[in-house]
This record gives sequence, structure tokens and C-alpha cells, in this order.
Amino acid sequence: MAKQDRRIRKTRSVLKAALLSLMKEKSVKHITVKELCDKADINRGTFYLHYTDVFDMLEQIENEMFNSFNEYLDLPQGGEKMLTEDKFREIFVYVKDNSEFCQVMLSDRGEIGFIRKLIKFLHERFTTFYGNTSVAEHYFSFIVYGFLGMVENWLNTGMKESPSEMAFLCENLIGNKLKEQL
Repeated sequence: MAKQDRRIRKTRSVLKAALLSLMKEKSVKHITVKELCDKADINRGTFYLHYTDVFDMLEQIENEMFNSFNEYLDLPQGGEKMLTEDKFREIFVYVKDNSEFCQVMLSDRGEIGFIRKLIKFLHERFTTFYGNTSVAEHYFSFIVYGFLGMVENWLNTGMKESPSEMAFLCENLIGNKLKEQL
């Protein structure tokens, strides 16, 4: 993958910050390209060089996040567990580094489609590793909703615990018991 031009990265970063700022005020479906460009202090022509509309922009941001998660959740080679403390730590570091985006997307202002895509993504990874049995389905539901709740609570309470502390909690709540049951 070729490295992106610095100007492109900067433009996309400014647009992302403007979008997140606007999403704190209202739903993405009520955000216009003009409003976004005014907030980012760029012209609409520049916006359209990168995105077709606000939804395309949001989808590209989401896809970048899923690509990062995909790297974190690579299935271990010959390992016994998919959900390890190290993997949880990587995810919490990512969430912390992208806390504004994660907080907005998990809030009432976020898009329900994002949550559905996230759950589908996690489900595919989970069933690939643990199988698609009814027991695995119940565990998956319990784990994913509990994990998302932990992440949302951590974000909403100011991320007082370190990513390592959160990973330790997850490993003890989720990781240690999961393999025993499946």
C-alpha cells in the first residue's frame, strides 16, 4: 500500500475532526457537505476530490477502523485463544487513540448501522475461530454486548483506567472463561 500524500492526510484529518464535531451536535443524516466544509474551512471541490457525500466519508472512516481491528484480531497461529490480554490491550489503545470517534459512534448521535457493522464484523471473527454452534452464539452475544458496554462506559467516564488495566479486566471477565466453555 502506497503511503498517502501528507496534504491528503491533513485534509482528511481536518474533515474528520469537523465531522465528529458536527456529529456531537446532530445526527450525520442532518449534516450537509456545505456545513461540513464550512466547519473544516475547505471548499466543497476539495471535499468531492475525496468523498462523494457525507455518508461516503463516514463509511471510509469506519472501514479504516475495521481494517485496524482486523489486524488486531488476526487469528493466532496454533494458539488456543483468540481473545488474549494483548489483543484486548491493542483494541483499548486504538479506542483511546480514537476516543472522539469511538465515543461519537457509540453514542445516540452515532449511526445504528455502525453498531450493526461492528457486531457483524466481530461475529465473523468469533465464529471463524470458535465455530457457529448455538452455545457459541450465546457466548458471542454476551461477550460482544458486554465488551461494547465496557468500552462505552470507559469512554464516558474519562478513560481513568489505562488500556492495560482494561485489557486485564477483559481477559479475566471474558478470555479466561471462554475457552473453557467452547
